[in-house]
Amino acid sequence: MARRDRILRFTVAVLRVLLVLNIAFATAFLVATLASVPLHDMLADRIVGKYPAIDVDRVVTGIRALLLLGIAAAVPAHIIFSRLIAVIGTVLAGETFASPNARRVRQIGWALLAIQLLDVPLLLIIPSFAGMGVRADGSSISVGGWLSVLVAFVLARVFAEGASLREDLEGTV
Repeated sequence: MARRDRILRFTVAVLRVLLVLNIAFATAFLVATLASVPLHDMLADRIVGKYPAIDVDRVVTGIRALLLLGIAAAVPAHIIFSRLIAVIGTVLAGETFASPNARRVRQIGWALLAIQLLDVPLLLIIPSFAGMGVRADGSSISVGGWLSVLVAFVLARVFAEGASLREDLEGTV
């Protein structure tokens, strides 16, 4: 049990680092998006210097869209990291099937779904970089990602049933 606790505590530490990095990157993406407006000409000059035959406004718009997509992705990532930390906290406390865990795992499922749906605008943005050596023919849609959404919702139901059984058992003792 002690080994498992060490693994869980290590996982919590990793998730906390990921939470901080997520906020830092979202902030950096926001700053870069805002800075790209007054620095548009400088950015355009650099792009034209490297890719003279490119539609620079389309590329800059694509860059801004990718940055905004990164900011949008930070929200469900934050939900996933923070809810996992909370679930692990209850597991470490010996309360694995606590009622809130079902809700937390369901929220993780919705966050995973949001991340999967962010692939749609990504597929629309990638063609903005045509002519720069960026391949737009590949899909970023992941079967594994969609399966993880389903697994999260199934686990949320398992946690809800476990919490219900636990409450029934406590009521009979």
